[in-house]
Amino acid sequence: MSTPRLEDFDLSFLSGMDSLSEPGQLEAGFYSRSMNTVNRGGTVQCRPGHRCKMVLPQGNLQGGIVFRPKKGPEVLLVAVDGIVYSSVFPFSSFEALSDIEFAPHVRQLFFVQAEQSIVQNADGSLTLVAPKNIVVIQDGGLTPAAVYDGTRAVHQRGEGTIPAGGPMAWSGDRLWVARDANLFASDIANPVSFTEPLYIATISAFVLPGVITALAEIPSAETASLLVFTDEATTLIQSGIRNRAAWPTVENFQRVILPKVGCVSERSITSHLGLLYWYSAFGLTSLDSALLTKQTSVLPYSDNEMADSKARLSADLAGVALGYFENYLMVSVPFEDRYNRHTWVLDQAPLQRATGRTQPAWNSFWTGTRPVQWLFGTFHGENRIFHLSHDFDGNNRLWESFSPDRLDDGCPITWYLETRAVDGNVPLRGKKFRYADIFLQELSGNVDIGVFWAGGFRGKFKRILSKSIRATRGSIRSGETITAETLLFALKKQQRTIRTQDAMQLAMCETQQSTGVESDDAEFLDESFQLLIVGSGPGAVQGIRYYMEPPPGIQGSNGPNKETSAAVEEDETEENFVRFDGAAAESHEFSDALLALSDDIPVYTANTSVTFVQDGFTAVGTGSGESVISQADADKIAACVATKKAVAELQRVLPRIVSLGLSANS
Repeated sequence: MSTPRLEDFDLSFLSGMDSLSEPGQLEAGFYSRSMNTVNRGGTVQCRPGHRCKMVLPQGNLQGGIVFRPKKGPEVLLVAVDGIVYSSVFPFSSFEALSDIEFAPHVRQLFFVQAEQSIVQNADGSLTLVAPKNIVVIQDGGLTPAAVYDGTRAVHQRGEGTIPAGGPMAWSGDRLWVARDANLFASDIANPVSFTEPLYIATISAFVLPGVITALAEIPSAETASLLVFTDEATTLIQSGIRNRAAWPTVENFQRVILPKVGCVSERSITSHLGLLYWYSAFGLTSLDSALLTKQTSVLPYSDNEMADSKARLSADLAGVALGYFENYLMVSVPFEDRYNRHTWVLDQAPLQRATGRTQPAWNSFWTGTRPVQWLFGTFHGENRIFHLSHDFDGNNRLWESFSPDRLDDGCPITWYLETRAVDGNVPLRGKKFRYADIFLQELSGNVDIGVFWAGGFRGKFKRILSKSIRATRGSIRSGETITAETLLFALKKQQRTIRTQDAMQLAMCETQQSTGVESDDAEFLDESFQLLIVGSGPGAVQGIRYYMEPPPGIQGSNGPNKETSAAVEEDETEENFVRFDGAAAESHEFSDALLALSDDIPVYTANTSVTFVQDGFTAVGTGSGESVISQADADKIAACVATKKAVAELQRVLPRIVSLGLSANS
């Protein structure tokens, strides 16, 4: 008689990640957890890559801004240890601004771009000038503010100049500066002058219900409005009212709109697709300006699906940083770290058609860098996104994100997908997991895949497949001769359908099983099952087919129904231990159980070095790799990292090659 079969499917992952719900409660379309992936069109794919643009000075990375002058290329300003450096797009080198310096120990500097179209003369009169953009820089009030106009930077000192402070915003043609609980407004159209209160009977400073943590202009509002945040409240200022003398008489010119919801940091605010997002002490919050007058202090937090990461954030959230690119919203958070080790990614339109778009979906958390600040917008006519990162090796770097090759500086990205727990539509009944088919797409280059399985309620993830895939990336290769007659053509990304081994056949080879600890049944007999699919290199999971044996007593089963009688439960006499990943042990001795559990955490590591010689110059690169897939994958990662470091060193010391163009033939 043939083995009965019960099947279940994941045909699409359009609904995204949900680590808040129990895996067995997730509907089709959801997955439990994912790392370093995006989910566009219902296919879970390795995330886009990061490319290192330049290594910055070591030290306390305090943030930056992209200055956009009226004419000319964009200029990056970035601060390290109180020194501000400038770099002109495309950001390949930098130099220090020698005339300004800030406190080196403060966590962040504050930057804002403003526009000046009026100057105040020595006699107090005003003169209209051609509008120009400037950047104002502060360190929280320890040092006088500085102004950068694209050519030089100068500290502001004296009466009537920019007050020393922290968070700033440009709204209603005024510069707003926060200092402790006070909020100051500049003269109209003149961000470097704060003299109007000397001549007009008006408000010199607004007092907020606590220390101001951030300022933000409401996007898409009919008239300019400014949100002023403290840790525990949000206040609205009607900054679009230009007549300063009228401010004291305007009803609700200053009003608290969210008395229980504040903001943790200035970098944790961004405007995306008409919504203002920020991070409060309780989670990610959004505010639709069209519904502002109906908003209450009861706000739904938008990051509940990221509960697994959110539950282990540092208590200090002052460094949370937000950014966006196209439909993606990035939220960088301090997961088990002082710095932002995790970046949560929300896709506002995972499937977009002419008739509309689906609901937003959390894709995954990203790792690899530790973003301090996201910098995004149009650069030389192209939409791009960068981030400043204090990386794990202690270096500060500028990275460009969303590289389409899905490699981090040419090295493979490790990603994973942890599925929902499938039960074959037969809930809460024991069934046997056998194997699964994985439908892979978008394979490019050397890709390693590992597949692991576990019960939905017990047991660790156990390896059920390891496979190396060779999907040749292009028709041009180093060392190959290309002539005028050589035919060059593109190679497409590839697909595979892979089948795992049989879980029942591998069961006897596993250690630290939950059998005898959480259940008397073998681990392949459970109510539901999950897969963990780990990839190293560009690839995507389109769908999964699961094969199980049905529970006894239902149609198609060979076994008798043993669930029709009662049972007598016995007391447990030994201590039972279950590790964080589901591995289990039982013992009368505490130390014996811990030793058994500490013996089997399978992670492959590798360290290697490479040496390159060119034109009399020698460079040595060292690299390390870590993988749960295989030793070969760890070796691959280590070799790639070492090669990239050696190449970077050669590029640094080799003389630059300058093309003479057509003049070389004259």
